[in-house]
Amino acid sequence: MGRALWLRGEHDQSIAELAQALDLSPNFALAHYNLAFIHATAGDADLAIASADHSRDLSPFDPMLFGILGSRAMALTRLERFDEAAEWGVKAAARPNAHAHIKAIAAYTLALAGRTEEGRAHLASVHQALPGYSAKDLVATMQLDAARTSLFHKAAKLLGKK
Repeated sequence: MGRALWLRGEHDQSIAELAQALDLSPNFALAHYNLAFIHATAGDADLAIASADHSRDLSPFDPMLFGILGSRAMALTRLERFDEAAEWGVKAAARPNAHAHIKAIAAYTLALAGRTEEGRAHLASVHQALPGYSAKDLVATMQLDAARTSLFHKAAKLLGKK
């Protein structure tokens, strides 16, 4: 329910539903991951990092580990800790089943960290699967605010893309 409410743009209610799920089942790793994701994109970045770490501790081989690590990278980006964000983005992109958005997070965080050649390589892997992919796709999917939108468009420009 928490993730579904986030998809509808109801972030506060989404967080409340996830908190209730965790009250009922404190070791529910997927709820911790979703809380990390929502806080990473629209809430408290420090709580996102804590939730991502807790989710990873509960389920270190989780099939959604790419998302957990990607959420941590997004939270670090919101805190403008770009070097750390890039490291976590790369870890996320290296996980099995990492999808285009995760690989894009790696590419854009690498660009923000000044590692543009590595960023271009990650973006090239995104474009192999989705040739028309751009920062607009990531921004729309993650429902980012104006400040983060600007940041990811800046990263795209650093990589020579729109």
